[in-house]
Amino acid sequence: MAKDKKGNKKEKKKKIIRKTNVAIKKKKKKWVSLMAPKEFGGGELGESLVVDPKDLVGRNVITSLSNLNRGKNFAIKIVFSGKEIVDGNCLCEPMGYYVLNSFARRVVKKGKTKIFKSLKLKTKDNTEVVLKIVLVTRRKITGGVSAKVRAELDKFLSETVKKADFMVTLDSIINYSFQKKIKEQMKGIYPVGSLEIVMFRKVFK
Repeated sequence: MAKDKKGNKKEKKKKIIRKTNVAIKKKKKKWVSLMAPKEFGGGELGESLVVDPKDLVGRNVITSLSNLNRGKNFAIKIVFSGKEIVDGNCLCEPMGYYVLNSFARRVVKKGKTKIFKSLKLKTKDNTEVVLKIVLVTRRKITGGVSAKVRAELDKFLSETVKKADFMVTLDSIINYSFQKKIKEQMKGIYPVGSLEIVMFRKVFK
């Protein structure tokens, strides 16, 4: 340690080095189209601004069935998820179907019996799904008849879903043939006034 003229010890000053002209590079974002699969027309579902298109893989996008030219009901929604990047676009796969609560409530009327079921099932192609249904009988029914309806509904849904692939069942729900089969099946127990599949989707891992 250095000393001054009087012999006192002199502390050494540390040099402060300042970094200047440090360039911070920002990654540019770009618009990437999210595309529907061929089963839904293969059109554009929307666009997303991302740095890397791969960031869209696994991301969900929701659109109305009416936007896919598969009906006029804006209350019915289809959920898609980014699957892979093809030619700079994100190709999506269908994850499921659901109905807005405001629309589902319309099937419930006074003087009737409402039966709600929520089941976890497995399709023919080994896809785990959640299926939720609201069924309304034509008239008010007793507890004993209600129990029979529920049991038959459980049996029919479980057996029907496991016989077909996920996409086949989803398509049959969209075109309402699945719902017609349920009504026809339940005639032997008690006539159905109205019913709605309020949700049919893959189980999220």
